[in-house]
Amino acid sequence: MPVWPPTLRKAMKLSRSDTFLHFLCKYFLLHVILLMSLAACSPKENSPAVLVRQGWVSDYAGKLQPADKSRISATLEAYEKETCHQIFLLIIPSLAGENIVEFSQRTASAWEIGQPGFGNGFLVSIALDEGTVRMETGSAFEWFIQNGTADKILQEEMFPLFRQDKFVEGLERGLEEIMIAGRLKPIPENHKPDICRH
Repeated sequence: MPVWPPTLRKAMKLSRSDTFLHFLCKYFLLHVILLMSLAACSPKENSPAVLVRQGWVSDYAGKLQPADKSRISATLEAYEKETCHQIFLLIIPSLAGENIVEFSQRTASAWEIGQPGFGNGFLVSIALDEGTVRMETGSAFEWFIQNGTADKILQEEMFPLFRQDKFVEGLERGLEEIMIAGRLKPIPENHKPDICRH
């Protein structure tokens, strides 16, 4: 069961042989640094790939019952129709050693959360084995993270219920609070993209 959280160079003259040796050492070091840089730029073999979005709710851990998944999906779909904001939920069994922040940011970028050009999306990522939750937002909702709203929802609404083994209740409570916060920043009707106009 997840445990939910409560780092005098001296100048010197070189002979010709020393100069040549110095050149070889520098060449060797540059070669090593180049190889290390290439290795660092290559993707981590054990890093989870970007997962395919399965709709409003992507439950890769099989944590939700079909009825719960359908109900939550319908709620999030209705919320987009009401506000034009998007909220996506992602549940995975494990991060496989990766940092939740990097994983969540990469996923949010790949999924392009929010309406194009508006940055009005949320992604809630949950890793069960690590007992970790991350809320990612588009640019329009950066204040949601910065002013502590996200942390407050996690600490006061979601985690207490998760610890009582009321996972679905905690999810729905947290999502409801996110929707309430999202309504504080409405998109004017005359600025909404066509897909959101009534």
